[in-house]
Amino acid sequence: MKIAFWSPEAGHSGTTGSMLAIALLSCLKLKKSVFLLHNQFMDRSMEKAVFGNETADMYEDIGLDSLARNIKVSPLTEDIINNSSMSLYKDMIHILPGTAKENKNLFEKDISITIPSIINAVNSFYDLTFVNLAAGADINSSKIMEEADLIVVTFAQDKNMIDKYFSKYHLPEEKTLYLIGKYNCKSRYNLKNLERCYPKLKNKTEAIPYNVGFMDAMADGKVMQFIVKNLVNCKGDNNKIFFKKINKAVDLLFGNEKGAGEIQ
Repeated sequence: MKIAFWSPEAGHSGTTGSMLAIALLSCLKLKKSVFLLHNQFMDRSMEKAVFGNETADMYEDIGLDSLARNIKVSPLTEDIINNSSMSLYKDMIHILPGTAKENKNLFEKDISITIPSIINAVNSFYDLTFVNLAAGADINSSKIMEEADLIVVTFAQDKNMIDKYFSKYHLPEEKTLYLIGKYNCKSRYNLKNLERCYPKLKNKTEAIPYNVGFMDAMADGKVMQFIVKNLVNCKGDNNKIFFKKINKAVDLLFGNEKGAGEIQ
């Protein structure tokens, strides 16, 4: 299943963090194999949140560029995909580092040709393929959303952003869900009021609260440790609320499907 996370504006709605939390919890809760990648230029925030600060040789000969080279020669195999990505949690989770290219035009031209086939190949070997898309009116992001099984649009808790989205963009409602990132329940624009203002959000939206511990874990490259630790023994009201909401977001995306039991 191909799940595309996208925001109409960059840097405001916590798209990367929300996708990471939902993807990692989906693996642990539903016992699904998960693959994460992105199409963003000069941005390794997703990789850094899981593996920490990169070193010069950390991404050598792996990542999106590697798969783009390989797919021009022959179909991608599971071994090629695995060898080009970084794994964790008993190889149930793989993360594909982004491009190392420094020329944006060359990068966008290259992935416009290769990334749809890369995503399809990855999806044939993994249960859930999460794609963190470049925000806004990005041509390659639009192409990926067209082929995605599910689109998750992330908003800031900002009525102006939501107004602009519904006036400018027209994504297929039958496969689109919504997240409100960095959510504060005390805002006038809480989820109930937003659903009242925008009927299209009703029963299709979840809110992901701002959580200091999670944001620190992203900065420290310890998101997986944070998720596992709190899933096993969640302490503190803020963490309990955060995980309750992430769980509800997983249920929103995938229904009430249950996993095979507790974390192994």
